[in-house]
Amino acid sequence: MRNVIMRKLRGNNLILLMILSLGMGLVSCGNSDTERQGSITDNVSQKAGTVQLYHATDSSVEPDEARYQLKQPDNQSAALEEVIEAMTLDPMVTIERYSLEEDKEVTLYIRYDKEITEEIKLLNDAAIVKSIENLDFTTIYVITLGEDDRELETATYTDSSFYYYNE
Repeated sequence: MRNVIMRKLRGNNLILLMILSLGMGLVSCGNSDTERQGSITDNVSQKAGTVQLYHATDSSVEPDEARYQLKQPDNQSAALEEVIEAMTLDPMVTIERYSLEEDKEVTLYIRYDKEITEEIKLLNDAAIVKSIENLDFTTIYVITLGEDDRELETATYTDSSFYYYNE
């Protein structure tokens, strides 16, 4: 009789231990889901095949936390077009067109509003360059267009042109 009672107690303790373990596991699963969601966003930018998009604020260039663009390694033109379309630019900045060169260079033809300040213009250029530099372009040319599509100014940027804005 004593053995039967001890077995029942051991069985109940085993069940109690299993219930406690399961409960602790569920609680920790809830925490890891939240942690995992935060780390997914961090990991997406580190994965090969994605491009971190940037945008200009009033005083800096910030990564767009919620948005990434997938690369298309077989079609650089399409990948560039998708990145340009996905970017958030200042309303005073418009990328009119672009051209690609065989030696990993891209030329962007950009129209700026008359009222844009040099600082906002530079910050938007930095956001554009930082967004598309992960498509493996070596040099980015930005040609400023006037009202009559006349080329007013040409700037040349590389991956180190905006070192000040790097994280």
